[in-house]
Amino acid sequence: MSQQIKFIIQELNKEPFNKKFNLISFDSLRTDNLLQILNDVFSEVDQKMKVDIRAEDPEQMVLKSLNFLRLLKYKPPETMEMSDFRQGLVTGEKSVIYHILEWILHRMPELKKRAYLAQFLVKVELPPDIEGDADIQELYEQYESIIEEFKEVHKQYEALKSSSFSTQEIRKDLEHMEEERDQLIKKIDRLKMKVESHPNVESMLSVAKSLREERDLAENLRRQKIEQKNALTHAEQKIQRLNQQLKELKMSSLEATPDTLVQKLEESIKVNSYLVKEKLPKEIMSHKKYIADLQKIVSQPALSRSDLEEINSKIQEVNNEIQDFIENRLKNNNPIDDKLTLFRQQVSILSHKKERAAEELNSARAHLAELQAQVSTKKSDSKGIEGEFLKGDEFKRYVNKLRGKSNIYKKKRQELAELKTECGILSRTVDILQQKESALTKTLAQLEMQKGVSGFHNAQDELEKVSSLKAELDEKKGQTLEEMSVMVQKLNMKIAEKKARLAPVIKELRPLRQQCQDMSFEYEQKKQAYDSCALGLESNISKIEQEVNTYKEEIAEAEHRYHTLNVELHMLEIQNERVSEEIKSYVSSDAADKKKSIREQYNKNIQEQEAKTKIYRDEQKEVKENQAFNEKQMIMWSNLQKLLECKKKCHEQEKNAHRSISSGTTDRLVL
Repeated sequence: MSQQIKFIIQELNKEPFNKKFNLISFDSLRTDNLLQILNDVFSEVDQKMKVDIRAEDPEQMVLKSLNFLRLLKYKPPETMEMSDFRQGLVTGEKSVIYHILEWILHRMPELKKRAYLAQFLVKVELPPDIEGDADIQELYEQYESIIEEFKEVHKQYEALKSSSFSTQEIRKDLEHMEEERDQLIKKIDRLKMKVESHPNVESMLSVAKSLREERDLAENLRRQKIEQKNALTHAEQKIQRLNQQLKELKMSSLEATPDTLVQKLEESIKVNSYLVKEKLPKEIMSHKKYIADLQKIVSQPALSRSDLEEINSKIQEVNNEIQDFIENRLKNNNPIDDKLTLFRQQVSILSHKKERAAEELNSARAHLAELQAQVSTKKSDSKGIEGEFLKGDEFKRYVNKLRGKSNIYKKKRQELAELKTECGILSRTVDILQQKESALTKTLAQLEMQKGVSGFHNAQDELEKVSSLKAELDEKKGQTLEEMSVMVQKLNMKIAEKKARLAPVIKELRPLRQQCQDMSFEYEQKKQAYDSCALGLESNISKIEQEVNTYKEEIAEAEHRYHTLNVELHMLEIQNERVSEEIKSYVSSDAADKKKSIREQYNKNIQEQEAKTKIYRDEQKEVKENQAFNEKQMIMWSNLQKLLECKKKCHEQEKNAHRSISSGTTDRLVL
């Protein structure tokens, strides 16, 4: 409880409440103050709840609060009854108010959003006497459609709010776009400057405009061509589907005759009539009976073990009676009954067969409906796919092609298997030859050891390999040297050609280089002079600006001081005038002037107030002295009033009784 109160105080001391409570002051609040705080929290969630508790009817206020809590989906504590909760809300019980405050302060943003949405999403309930009106129903449908639109718009708003786009990024994008726009405007201005110097500006602009229009027209025509092609392919696919359906209908109508069609219709009518008249009513009755049994079981109290044993004993007794009846029937067997049993058995078998056939028919129909739904979905999916679909003879040709390709694939696979077997054989022969070679090398090594020239064969092989590598390298060196010499000759020829071409240009460039160096030196000098002059001017300008700013501040302060002094002077003059008038009225011997003075007026007011206080004190003293007598007299007057009212009632009763007696006597006829 203390943690709850601490949390509530902490939240109420924050913005926007700013209550400045502590534990003692909050705990010592009265019920009306607690209810006012609760209403302030409600008004923070929804501004419509902002009222003064003292000016509201308590019952209306409680109903309003309960409706608002129901709107916010508040649930009272599980340990508290709903009647106790309502009573606690009326009386301002602390446990109830604290629980509501804690729940709301924990979920303030969420509840604000819910209260805002409730203004638009809580539907207006129509009274039953006007629900049948067509105009009102139409308006109500429009109202519901507007609510759905509001939901969609709010979802889009929340999605945009929660998206990654922020105001800073949008501002940066806008700044970049403005910079790009300025750059484009400058570029357009430069292009205009270039174009204006051209002799045939107008003709070139008209040609460029016509070229742009023609390009746009060509782009539109290309897009229209693509759309027309797509529409043509869709139309061709539709024609193919319709032709296929027409072929199927023709094939089905070849074998159909009026008699067969009538026979099929009769069979379907018989099947449907059996389903509607016999099977479905039985199933409905069985389901109803099952539901009635379940309701009966639910309505009955819970069964104990003794009840179950009693029911089992009754079931056993009924089974025994049935067994006795069957035995008696077998003893008193009648041949006529035996014949009837055969027919009954046949009828039951036929009925079971009918039921099974009907169930199979229902399952087949359900399966057919599923397949048709799948076909429709496949067709709808295939509509969006571009391309042609093979049907009829084209599909057969495609299947024949696939068969031919499958035959070729089988042949190639057989050849591949043969090649694999041959590869295995060759790898085996390679292994055998390698084994023989290793055996021969061993024998050769043994012979070399016997003759005293061990390693001769390996050395000879290595020498042969080295000599072959040296020959290859020599050939490559010779080729690369020849290629390099050819490349060097070509490069020298190209360099000589370039030198011959560049010689006059270099001659012209030498004096220009000297001029460039002179100009760059002069430019650097002038740039340094300009920079120094600009720095000096900028420093002077900054000093002057600072002086100007200080002078402006001094002028503003002097003007402010001047105005304040003028105002003070004016006030002092007014006060001086009042003082001089007061002195004149005080010094003058005229009584009228003295009465007009402020001092006399204040003295007069003080005397009047003192006289009034004296009168009030006398009255207070008199009231205190006569209090007991007045109270006694008031009680006597109230008793007298009650006595008079009692007498009045008794008199009225006597009058009524007298009237009834007189009316009874007047109705009689005296002869």
